[in-house]
Amino acid sequence: MKLGNKIIVSFVCISILIATVGIVSQWYSNSVQNQLVSNNIETTKLVEITANIERGLYQTLIYLNAIKEADTNIDGQTTLDEPTVALLTKQFHHQLTEIDTSISLIREFVLNGDMIDVSETIEDLKRLEDRVLLYSSLSTDWLNLEMEDAEQADILFNTSISPHFRNRVIPVISHLREHTIEKQTQENATLTEKLEQATYGIAIVSIVCVLIAILIAFYVYRSIADPLIKLNESAKRLGQGDLDQQTEIKNKDEIGQLASSFNEMASNLKKRTLARDYLDSIIESIQETLIVTDDEGNIVGINQSGLEMLHYTKEEILGLPVKDFFDFSSMGSVYEKKSKNGNVFEFSLLTKRRRSIPVQFSESELINAHGKKVGSVCVATDISERKKADEELKKSLKEKEVLLSEIHHRVKNNLAVISGILQLQVYETSNEEVNRALTESQTRIQSMSLVHEMLYQSDTLAFIDYRTYVHDLMQAISSMYINESKEIVFKTDIDPISLDINHAIPCSLLLNEIIVNCYKHAFNDTEKGEIKVTMKEKEGIINLTIEDNGIGVEEERIENSSSLGSTLIKTLTSQLSGTLSVGKRENSMGTKTEVSFVNVREELNASG
Repeated sequence: MKLGNKIIVSFVCISILIATVGIVSQWYSNSVQNQLVSNNIETTKLVEITANIERGLYQTLIYLNAIKEADTNIDGQTTLDEPTVALLTKQFHHQLTEIDTSISLIREFVLNGDMIDVSETIEDLKRLEDRVLLYSSLSTDWLNLEMEDAEQADILFNTSISPHFRNRVIPVISHLREHTIEKQTQENATLTEKLEQATYGIAIVSIVCVLIAILIAFYVYRSIADPLIKLNESAKRLGQGDLDQQTEIKNKDEIGQLASSFNEMASNLKKRTLARDYLDSIIESIQETLIVTDDEGNIVGINQSGLEMLHYTKEEILGLPVKDFFDFSSMGSVYEKKSKNGNVFEFSLLTKRRRSIPVQFSESELINAHGKKVGSVCVATDISERKKADEELKKSLKEKEVLLSEIHHRVKNNLAVISGILQLQVYETSNEEVNRALTESQTRIQSMSLVHEMLYQSDTLAFIDYRTYVHDLMQAISSMYINESKEIVFKTDIDPISLDINHAIPCSLLLNEIIVNCYKHAFNDTEKGEIKVTMKEKEGIINLTIEDNGIGVEEERIENSSSLGSTLIKTLTSQLSGTLSVGKRENSMGTKTEVSFVNVREELNASG
C-alpha cells in the first residue's frame, strides 16, 4: 500500500471513530438538555397558571369586601349604592369564569405532559375544583343575602366564606405548586446525573481514540521516518554545494517519488548554476564598470573592469558603501540633481588612492517580484581619454578662433587702407563727379570694414549685434556727408538681432546705399530732415524699414533707374533672398523703403 493510502485510511478510521463518538455524545447531551429545558418550561408554565388562579381568587375576595363596603347608612337606614354593587358583582363572576378556565388549562396541560406524576396532580386538581366550586356557591348565596339582610350576610361572610377561602382553597393551590416544583427538581437531578454519566463515558471513549491515534501515528512514523532522514541528509549536502548528490530510496510510495523529484531538482539546479556562471562570465567580460549594491547601499558585486578602474581587489571592496567611491566634493550637486531619474550623466569616481576618474554614470534600482527595492545597479564608463581628446579639441578650436579673429582684423585693416587711399584720391581731384563716386565707394568700404571689425570683437566670430552696428554705421555716414547748412537727425528702433557674415555684409551695403540716397536726394530743398531706421524680427522674418521726411520718390523711379546705387539695392536684396518695397510715407512727406528677408540663424535654431 502506498504511503498516501496508508495515511488516508488511518485518518479516515480515526475521523469516523471521532465523528461517531462526537455525534452520539452530542445527540445524548442535546437530548438530556432538551428534556431539562422542556421540564423547566412546563414547570414554569404550571407555576404561572397556579399563580394566576391564586391571584384571581384573591381578586374575587377583594370584590366581595368591596361590595360590603358599598353599603351606606343614611339617617339610620341601610342602603346600597346599586351601580357600584352591580359592577363589582359582574367583575366577581367574570373573575370566577377565568379561574375555571385556568383550572381547565392545568388539567389539559397535565394530561398532555410527561413531566410530573399525573395521578397525584389530577387528584390535587379535583380537590381544587371542588373547593373553588363551593367557594363560588357560598359567594353567590352571600350576594343574594346581602341585598336582603346585610347583617346576616356579614355573619355568613365571616363564618363561612372567609375561613373557607383561607383554610381550604388557598392551601390546595399552594400544595399543587409546591408539588410541581418538587417533582421538577427530582427530574432535573435525574437528568443531570445522566448527563454526568454520559460525560464520563465520552472521556473514556476519547482516551481510547487518542491511544488508537498514537498507534496509527507510530505506524506512519515508522513508514516515513527513515526515508525522510535520508532526504534531510541529502538536502544538507545540497545546501553545502554538492550538486552531484543523489538520494537512494527504493520505496515505491510518495516518499520514493519525492526522492526522485529531489534528485531531478538537484540536476536542474546544477544546470541553472552553470547558466549563472555563464552569465557571470558575460558580466565579467563587459568593458564598463558594473557595481551591484544591497538595499543599504553596500557593494555585493562588482565586475573585473570595475576592480581594475578603482584599483581594488574583490575581497577589499565587497561590503564597502558604494558612495565612498563617489566624488561628492566636485560632483555632489550633479549627483543629487540627475541620479533620481535614472538617466546617464557625467560623474566622477574615486580610486583606492582617491584619484578622481571622469565617467559616464547611471544608477538604477533593483526591484524584486513583490515590487520592493532590494538594491541598486551602478554602471560607469571611463571617459578619461574622451575628456583628454575634448580638451585637445577645445585647445585647437581656440587657436582657430584666434586665427579667424586675426583674419577679420586684417581684412578690416586692409579695407581701412583702401578707404584711406580713396580719401587721398578725393583730396587730389577737383571733379565733383569723381569726388562723389570716390566718397560713395569709401562709405561702401567702411560699411564692410565695420562688419569685420565687429566680428573680430565679438565672442562668436560668426555673428554680430546688428543694433550696435546700425548706430556705428549711421555715425560713419553722417561724418562722411556732414553739411553745416543742413541739420539731419537720425532715429533708430532696432530689436536685438544677430546676423552672420553672409547676411551682415549685403544688409550693411543695402542699408548704406539707402541712407546715402536719403542724404543725397531727400533734403535738397530743406535745411532740416529726419532719417529713421527700424529693424524688427517676427517669427524668423527680419523687416528693415528706412524712412525720411524729404521730398519723396516714386517706386517706378527706383525700378526703372539704371544708376549704380539702384542696381546695388536690387542686387543686394536679391542676394538676401528678400523683398523690396519703395514708396511714399503714409499721411506725411518723404520716402519709405522696406526690405524683408529670413534670418538664417533663427532657421538653424528651429531646425536644431
